[in-house]
Amino acid sequence: MRHACALLALAWAGSAAALDLEAGGSHERLTNNNADWNTLYVEGAHTFEPRQTLYGAARAVERFDLRDSQFEAGYYHPFTSKLVGQLEANGSPEHNFLARTSLFGALAAQFGDGWVGSAGYRHNEYTTSSTRILSAGLERYLSSFRAFYTMNNGRPEGAGSATAHRIGIDHYYADEKSRVGVSITRGREVENIVPNGIITSAVRAFNIYGRHGFSPDWALTWEVGTHEQGDFYRRTGARLGLRRHF
Repeated sequence: MRHACALLALAWAGSAAALDLEAGGSHERLTNNNADWNTLYVEGAHTFEPRQTLYGAARAVERFDLRDSQFEAGYYHPFTSKLVGQLEANGSPEHNFLARTSLFGALAAQFGDGWVGSAGYRHNEYTTSSTRILSAGLERYLSSFRAFYTMNNGRPEGAGSATAHRIGIDHYYADEKSRVGVSITRGREVENIVPNGIITSAVRAFNIYGRHGFSPDWALTWEVGTHEQGDFYRRTGARLGLRRHF
């Protein structure tokens, strides 16, 4: 239930010489007699200096009565005080439904008056096919709020493309160590659905999420939402994580 724009916000919010670790899980119920989805994860991020962060994650994912593991590593690098690059790679040894390998690269630029723009490219290799996703985003930071828009254009191998749009707003509180946000997604997207394979379908989603610090070093992260994947299913669920700051 994580989103790329949340990682982009990390690039501009990272503090110097910090280590963050998180562990948690999610559960989602699906309609149309589909099996529930479950995920367990551990992830960490080490910030060397503002906007220079190395991060990684390991996940155990259950979908469609199948199980995949996934391992991920990524890096933010500040080319200038206003330009940040991001590289990310992940892979699944089993790749029953997740991508066998996925590579992502992006650039984010900070403009004046609290504006941030970004653009990225992701290439996914599945067992029998591949997809590519072009992404673009625009954010505005104003006082304790962050408004954002993201566009993802996915294209399966040998087929036409599909575009989805996501808008949302975050509110930061408690010295910006905590936040709560809401987002809406509409459009069409590319997804790997077992046993259908890689398909393009309409998508409608609504999410509420947040991070609440209950001590200087500990925080709860959470998310609840619903996601409608065309006529295939609607999934509704929640995620809960525990984060430690060093």
